[in-house]
Amino acid sequence: MKIIVGLGNPGAKYKNNRHNVGFMVVEEIAKKENSAFKKGFLLNGYIAKIKAKKESVILLKPSTFMNNSGLCVKKIASRYSVKPGDLLVAYDDADLPLGAIKLKKSGSSGGHQGMASVIDSLGTNDIARLRIGIGKSLRQDLADYVLSDFSSQEKEEIFESIEKATCACMDWLNSGIDYVMTNYNK
Repeated sequence: MKIIVGLGNPGAKYKNNRHNVGFMVVEEIAKKENSAFKKGFLLNGYIAKIKAKKESVILLKPSTFMNNSGLCVKKIASRYSVKPGDLLVAYDDADLPLGAIKLKKSGSSGGHQGMASVIDSLGTNDIARLRIGIGKSLRQDLADYVLSDFSSQEKEEIFESIEKATCACMDWLNSGIDYVMTNYNK
């Protein structure tokens, strides 16, 4: 079994925020695979199930706020006996240009508090991650910027990157991280 985690903040208030592109990616995968998210009452998250190469895959949206995402990820990984090597975490990255995506096998959180929570909760930084670029604002504090919605001009570009990130996630399931890094990290 594998798990793809999309990081974001729960609630309608945050639905279209830059910080929620991880949620947007797993929602798009679920939509393409004709699956729907359901509340996992004891798991602090919403899960959808799909199949890839005849293997079960869980799509996860933690219902905790971003900075506590690791609590949910740890619960679900433990419940389904999934090792960190079978996890892929998708999240926003203000250090990447808008629309860029980058995959890594492991590493630090790079200052992303949601990823830091996942690393701390699982006790390892050997977790595959898919970073989706949201760009930076020179006029706005970073905390305010990530909690703002995309402008109408940015929406088309971010939707294209969500589509590309969705394909990267499916390729990760079917072909592995090395294939994905070679073909998407440009």
